[in-house]
Formats: sequence, structure tokens, C-alpha cells
Amino acid sequence: MQAQAPRRLPCSLVFVAGPLRSGSTLLTLMLDRHSSLKNPGEFDFLFDAFGVDGGLAEAQEMSSEELDDFYSDHRGFLFSPEKLGPPGPVPQRLHELVSRYAKGVPCLALSIHRNFVSAHEIFPQARFIHLLRDARDCAKSAVAASFSGNVYYGLEPWMNSEESWDRLRPRLKPEQYIEVRYEELVAEPEKVLTQICKFLGLQFEPQMMDLSGTTYEPPSPRFANQWRRTMAPQDVKLIEARVGPMLAARGYDLVHPTQPRLSAWTLLSLKVQNTVARHRVGLRTYGVGNWMQDVVARHLGLRGMVRAARLKMFPIKAKTLK
Repeated sequence: MQAQAPRRLPCSLVFVAGPLRSGSTLLTLMLDRHSSLKNPGEFDFLFDAFGVDGGLAEAQEMSSEELDDFYSDHRGFLFSPEKLGPPGPVPQRLHELVSRYAKGVPCLALSIHRNFVSAHEIFPQARFIHLLRDARDCAKSAVAASFSGNVYYGLEPWMNSEESWDRLRPRLKPEQYIEVRYEELVAEPEKVLTQICKFLGLQFEPQMMDLSGTTYEPPSPRFANQWRRTMAPQDVKLIEARVGPMLAARGYDLVHPTQPRLSAWTLLSLKVQNTVARHRVGLRTYGVGNWMQDVVARHLGLRGMVRAARLKMFPIKAKTLK
């Protein structure tokens, strides 16, 4: 974990920035147990409307009506307890929304998985906890959660998140961020949480380790590096063929020091496999009618039909998430 320079105390807003399936929910639960911290969950919806790291410029160009339309069928926003205020400049509306979540707590922590540059540009005083996990475990977890049909495509959330972090990190002051590895969090949770608290200007509190009343088990080293015990050699090869240099740059050892090359036929087969698996999961989860309505409407660009399909699908999806 990277050491940080002295900083102003305490924090007011911090983003927990890490890939999907990186352990962000575990960290969220732990932070939320601190008496001076509030972590209400995932807030990617704040920045999804502005494209891939579209940032402040895109937010300033967007009208209130366009933002309302975007949020009208965004699951993250619809399931959030606080709602947007009256029409106005989009950045101002987002600041007002976040301020309502921050009411009454010294530090508000919001979890996001992408668009970190947008988060920084719209909330320039915010700090960041960058949560990193081995891409091989993230891809494995994505397949297990039916987010993708194979580990090659299960890497995409990890890649998008880490590429966004690479764009953001050079723009941050040293006192604005701390980097945390999932592998260290589950092996030495008290040590890592103490370092995070110090970064935020807070004292570690023992109840942060208490996960009773949740669906999560206490942290354990056995949760790290699961790919080494259960992943097929071919899947390891596929992952390292796609993100080997990114893994090595982040300090992870590679099974294949020389990056494997994949044939065009292999890449096509992986794409077909992923597409078929996604449709199979969609049909099983949402039913033929809902899934086909969403697929056809998106293909034809029928915004109203897309919204109607998603509003029916979201409550079903919510029941499947951990």
C-alpha cells in the first residue's frame, strides 16, 4: 500500500474506486460501520450520463431535461433513496444530490467502478480510495455472477476501471488518494482499515470488522488468489493474453511472462460464446417477453420501449444481486 503525505483532516467526500467484483461491496460494508463514515453503496449513475470519462465539460453541456431522461431508466438512480432536485445546471444538481447523502456525517464514501475522471472533475476536492484486485480473480467472479460468458469478456469491467484510474492518477495530488489491494484487505483487514482511516483523518474502530447481519463472511486470506486454485490453465492464458502487461505493471506475477497470442478464430469463438451466454442468462432471468423487448428496442433505438422493458426488469435483477 502506498504511503501518503500529511493531509487536511477530516475528509468530507471520498470515492471508493475499483472494478466490479473487486471486493468493493466488502469494503463498503466495513467503512459504513465507522461512526464517522457513511457509505450508502454504488453511485456510478452520477457519471454514466457523460460517457467514458466525459467529465465536467459533458456535464456542463447536458440539459436538465436530458439528465432526467437518462436517469428515468437507470437502475442505480431509481433504487437510490435520494432524488434530484429542481432543474438547474447539471453539475449543481449533482452536488446538491450528494450533499443530501452527506448530511449529518463527517465523511461520505461513495463507491464507483468507472468514470473516475468525471468524478474528479465534477467533485475536484474529493479523495479516492483505489481498490485493486487481481484481474484473474475479477474475471472469474464475473463469470460466476453471470456477468459474462467467459473470462476473456469478464475482464472488460476490470480493464475499463483500471484504464480510467490510469487517466486520473496523474491528475491527483498525493494527499488525494490511497491505493488498497484486495489481497491485503482480506489478509490483514485491521491493518488496511487502520491505514484507510488514517488517510481519512479518522481513528480505526473495531466494529468495522463486524459483518454480522450481512451475507458476507469475515475477511480471510483464502478469498485472495482463488484463480491459482480453481482456474483452468486455458483461462489463465486467455486473461494474460489480454491484460498481461496491465497485470505486470500493477505488480502481479504472470504465469506466461511472454504474452500469449490468440488466433482470429479463438477471438471469434470467445465473442460468440459470450453473446450466447448473455442471452441465455437474460432469457432465464427476465423471461422471453421482457428480454426480447429490451433487445429489439435497443437495436431499433426505441427509447420509450427500452425504458418500459428496463423498468420491468430492474426489480427482477435486484433480487439476484449480492
